[in-house]
Amino acid sequence: MRVFKPVLDYSERILTATCAMLLASMFVLGVMTVFFRFVIQTTITFPDELIRYFFIWVIALGAAVGIRRNMHAAIGVLVRVLPGTLERLALLTASFCTAVFFAVLIDKGYHSVVLASEQVSPILEISMAWVYLAVPVGALIGFVYTVELFVTQLLASSSELVTDDH
Repeated sequence: MRVFKPVLDYSERILTATCAMLLASMFVLGVMTVFFRFVIQTTITFPDELIRYFFIWVIALGAAVGIRRNMHAAIGVLVRVLPGTLERLALLTASFCTAVFFAVLIDKGYHSVVLASEQVSPILEISMAWVYLAVPVGALIGFVYTVELFVTQLLASSSELVTDDH
């Protein structure tokens, strides 16, 4: 696992930077839309659609980053009171279920991309496959990060299983 950690750390930094750039772009496009609508008194339509598509990508990629940082909602209080073996089992079961969820998202997301490839967005006139691609890409990255978490939980000592820094 130590071999993959630097690669996964780097991928997390890239994803975080990508999400930050997309959020900044969404903000600029939103301000631009308001400026054109209320100052110049004309309407431009493409920013609304682009903001929506960027938002979808931010959610998909940001969810993967959240998995890597172990920041998703959990009931850690219940897990902490379990004896060591049950605590590990509960965490491993949760990670396994998360991995299965991501595997389903990858499969169903891929099929959605195939179906959407024949559709074109109304304003930007780009293939909707680019928008739908966010689901399987985010799920694939989330799956890889979940496998890393599962292996970490499997190999960690009992004292390292649940930490308060997340």
